[in-house]
Amino acid sequence: MLDNLEATIGAFEKRMAMRCKMLWLTGVEMPRSPVTPDQENLIRESVVRCMECQSADYCAVWLEAVDPGVEPPAFCPNAEVMGKLKSSVPGQ
Repeated sequence: MLDNLEATIGAFEKRMAMRCKMLWLTGVEMPRSPVTPDQENLIRESVVRCMECQSADYCAVWLEAVDPGVEPPAFCPNAEVMGKLKSSVPGQ
């Protein structure tokens, strides 16, 4: 059972690292505390969408191939959410 838990945690950490890199490459700064309820919902939604994404292998290749400042790729289920997050933080 411990092996399954460690594998699950490892998979989650890997996916969240990819999510963070995607946010960074696309210029999305996460809101600072305190976050609004709408921002909290968007952040939660981005985590769930990333974990459910079926394009992780393709995403990993894309993340290594692009330079900062790009738009989110069309295959990313978080493309719309990232746009909403970006517009919810002043100065972005």
